[in-house]
Amino acid sequence: MAGKRQRPLPGRTIRIGVSLAAAACVFLLTFYSAFSIWDAQFTDRIYQSESVGVLPVTIVCIDEATLDAYGQPSTWSRQMYADLINALNADEARPAVIAFDMLFTGYKDAEGDAAFAEAAKSSGNVVAGSRVSYSEHGNGRERLSDDTLHHIDSVVLPYKELNDVVSVGLTDCETDHYDFVTMAVTGLSYNGQWNDCFAVAVLKQFQSYVESNPSYAAMHPEYAGFTVPDYSKDTRVKKRFSYTCKPGDFDRVSFKDLIEGNVSGKNYANNIVIVGAYAPGLQDDFRIAFASGDSKMYGVEIHANIMEAVYGNRFQVDADKTVLAVIYGLVSGLLCFALFHLGIVKGILLCAGAAVVHVVSSIVFYKNGLYIPLLYMLAACILLIIGGIVYHYLSARAERQKINRAFRMYVAPEIVDDVAGSGTYELQLGGRHKDIAVLFVDIRGFTTMSENLAPEEVVDILNEYFGVITDAIFKNKGTLDKFIGDAAMAVFNSPFDLDDYVYRAVMTACDIAKASEALGEKLMERFGKKVSYGIGVNCGEAIIGNIGSSFRMDYTAIGDTVNTASRLESNAKAGEILISEEVKKRLEGRIETEDVGEIPLKGKSRKIFVYRVKL
Repeated sequence: MAGKRQRPLPGRTIRIGVSLAAAACVFLLTFYSAFSIWDAQFTDRIYQSESVGVLPVTIVCIDEATLDAYGQPSTWSRQMYADLINALNADEARPAVIAFDMLFTGYKDAEGDAAFAEAAKSSGNVVAGSRVSYSEHGNGRERLSDDTLHHIDSVVLPYKELNDVVSVGLTDCETDHYDFVTMAVTGLSYNGQWNDCFAVAVLKQFQSYVESNPSYAAMHPEYAGFTVPDYSKDTRVKKRFSYTCKPGDFDRVSFKDLIEGNVSGKNYANNIVIVGAYAPGLQDDFRIAFASGDSKMYGVEIHANIMEAVYGNRFQVDADKTVLAVIYGLVSGLLCFALFHLGIVKGILLCAGAAVVHVVSSIVFYKNGLYIPLLYMLAACILLIIGGIVYHYLSARAERQKINRAFRMYVAPEIVDDVAGSGTYELQLGGRHKDIAVLFVDIRGFTTMSENLAPEEVVDILNEYFGVITDAIFKNKGTLDKFIGDAAMAVFNSPFDLDDYVYRAVMTACDIAKASEALGEKLMERFGKKVSYGIGVNCGEAIIGNIGSSFRMDYTAIGDTVNTASRLESNAKAGEILISEEVKKRLEGRIETEDVGEIPLKGKSRKIFVYRVKL
């Protein structure tokens, strides 16, 4: 028995050419960072989905309520910040750090400036902000480019009295060329002086607090062994970092509520308290790649996230773009080449598996400090899946059209149209076993009749008679297998699956019988001759397929089931429809029959029981 026929593959040259083209496209897209903004957003959303903050951070928000009550911070006396420090330190249990993500440059009012400096000195745990001042150059200010800082005028520090009593950290948030904050600057060296970034300065203060409070360290052993890295010896000061919290996820309290006493400062004992802008009008909010929509993150939250990154050492190095482009291109080319050889299900599973391996392995690399863009390889896998589906669909469609054209020569056109329209069949050429119903019909007395008629009249009678047979077979969705002289053979449930095919075969026989009576009267009037028929119907397993040679073949059914149907037709008298016991058994209660009894069939050693269908 012949095996399942495979679809013809394109030539080897075409397969290699298409695969190389796919590899080249993926290589170029990756190497030149096409769609990089979408890649940054997509990749960061995947990578940032599992992080959890562990530091005891609270943000004191200069929010809309605070602005409504006190106006813009630029108009405030620094007595406000002294009052905040005093409110936080009102009880014995004090914050571990009070950090201001703000710049206190120059003097405002002497009394307020002195009060703020004195409160900071008394607290002993305050961190204030500083910033880098850049020279104007070309069309704008030069910023950090990779790890090199250009055209720095100075590092701007708080006014002297405050600077003398606080720790200081750079509050600059560096954005990339898409205006996303993806990198943290751990610090910079200027005029031989190392300047920590704000997050590092705050963590150093927190480390000092833990070391000086053994009871707190005993209660929180996770902080006890932590030491802030010395980034001054690091050759790479600009680092990609992992966010731990989304906008709004950190614990926070309004500046207004604290200084007005609506909230007790003791609630934030041992915490890292960061004070900063938390209203859009203060223009201290930034775009982040993984945020949904147009939402932004305030500077205080970004610094808190950088602190988490420093604490957990969640920094990454970007993977080499050329190496990635080569790997992605090679894998894409191999997947494309494999898709030509695989069925659609296997092809989808292969590409989906490659995508899953890519994502999982990239996440593992990310957690170990290597940043790998996700979008390009995922997009390649998705496009290959779509391409594979389209290719296999077009191939199947072309093959089905060829098969449809061939089978329209001997299958009812409505069957071909129905099966082709459903798109569910898969034709198998060659021999295969299948359960079918077989009908044979023969004109009784045709040889004697033809001796007394002109050849033209014989042809007319045959055409009329075969027209009746063909109409009945096609009406019941059978397959007209062949004409054999004055006989015909039809099969049901071949080559395509057909519901209730045994019943349809018997109904075809009944339709032929009824139509033949009318045809007989018509022929009697025209030629003075009347024809009759004998029909045999059997069902069971047979071998169906194309039988013949490469240049001449016939799609037919062979086997004992077919032979038995032929013998039944040979034993049928004029006007009889004989069926086998198997047909009777399968249609029990649906047709009326009469027992004929056991009869011998030519070529069979045993007699079989036969029934006559009552019309």
